[in-house]
Amino acid sequence: WVQGSSNKNFGFINNHTICYPCDNYILFLDMETKKTTVLQCQNGQVGAFAANGSSEVLAFSDRKLNPIIYIYSFPELSKLTELKGDAQLDYTLLAFSFTGPYLASYSSIPEFVLSVWNWQENILLCSESQPGVTVTSLSFNPMNWQELCFVNESSVTIWHIERNNDEHYLKRNPVKLPDGQGSVSPHKDLFFPFSHSEDPSYGPDLPVSAIAGLV
Repeated sequence: WVQGSSNKNFGFINNHTICYPCDNYILFLDMETKKTTVLQCQNGQVGAFAANGSSEVLAFSDRKLNPIIYIYSFPELSKLTELKGDAQLDYTLLAFSFTGPYLASYSSIPEFVLSVWNWQENILLCSESQPGVTVTSLSFNPMNWQELCFVNESSVTIWHIERNNDEHYLKRNPVKLPDGQGSVSPHKDLFFPFSHSEDPSYGPDLPVSAIAGLV
């Protein structure tokens, strides 16, 4: 018997069924029939959680030493695979890509590691450590699985997943945020002092060394 819900981590597993973790269980609520289905985590409390409505799969981690990420299908609730990384204590966030069999995970203390998996083939594609960074949100670009939005309490970062044949790398791209008054401080660039990239009629942006007195 399980009852109640947490204040976060809701997700659609298909067009009419929502799911959410509750202690040692994942609950599935059919919005049309009001029927509830339960999936139990065999190793105690559910940790991080994510659902993919387009593929009808869900992922969750357990809360124990050297936690494991489990991937289940819906509505069969059959286990597809287990992802075993280097996390020692806990995973805090999981996120499915909107296209392709990709899953991003973020582990808590002591590693603080961002990882990207191909969950269908059970392969860790790439990972990057962010020591001491507590992340509040992690999501894929809906149009491009090779871009991850990484948010903490003070910054926003877009991680690009660079690919070279079978090798993958995470490239960090910080986002400039406005100050308390809502304005973005101008950034002086000695090589490209101004940019007209928003308007292609100006032609290409040239560095200072390539400008020969012509405007």
